Amino acid sequence: MKDLVIGCTTNYDWNKLKYWVNSINKSGFEGDKVMIAFNIDYETIERLYQAGFQVILPGKDNPQAQRYEYQSSLPVHVERFIHIYNYLNDHDDYRFVITTDVKDVIFQQDPTKYLGLELPGSKLMFASESMKYKDEPWGNQNLMETFGPYFHERFKDNVIYNVGVLAGRGNVMKDLCSMIFVMSVNRPIPIVDQSTFNFMISQEPYKSIARYMRSEDGWACQLGTTADPSKIEQFRPFLLEPSPIFEKESGKVKTSTGKDFTIVHQYDRVPEWKKVIEEKYND
Repeated sequence: MKDLVIGCTTNYDWNKLKYWVNSINKSGFEGDKVMIAFNIDYETIERLYQAGFQVILPGKDNPQAQRYEYQSSLPVHVERFIHIYNYLNDHDDYRFVITTDVKDVIFQQDPTKYLGLELPGSKLMFASESMKYKDEPWGNQNLMETFGPYFHERFKDNVIYNVGVLAGRGNVMKDLCSMIFVMSVNRPIPIVDQSTFNFMISQEPYKSIARYMRSEDGWACQLGTTADPSKIEQFRPFLLEPSPIFEKESGKVKTSTGKDFTIVHQYDRVPEWKKVIEEKYND
């Protein structure tokens, strides 16, 4: 069976996407690669084709502007999930499906190697932010605004899992994406996908079928909480595990025990690391 990496972009050009794209190609990943592109110029589409990507264009061709344009009342980070669901509904033959944010993510290793070793017996995998909701100000406020005081009180002691890096069996990822979308529309605030996702995975069937990965497991790190120099001193007392480390010589982000992360998320939050990483994955 085939594997799939799928992402979604709006208003990003090649200079914003190339690090994600190039890191996938350098990782050794051999499956299908798909980009859902809402507002994108012709040149970036061509670069994605050259990199081996299928490009899905929900928008309308505008030759005068040299781009495909798309208008929606929904934020892209919510709407992406219905488009991913639609793609998976039409392509039901995937073994593993990996979907991530695209502007601030790089792949240091082929994700299917990790999934092949760690997912058997489970069907989904996602990664911790190494903090509880009550200790992370943005997440705590977002949880309150999304679900109100009753559910905030119930979930505030839960560990936050990041919705920007998700992986699992194809059929289960399809259903997960549809549920995230359905539960995210018509909420009181626009940015609700992460709180919605965490609400879902706190319950069945997800509790029985998912791997809740710690940062130290080496699957994916979330540098916004664990390494951002503008926040780390504030967050350090509340971190549930050690911060990642950076090996400048190799340009790799590692666990505190020296294991390479498969996926690095929010690398742009650490300017010194960002510079080296983007040099490594530049054209």
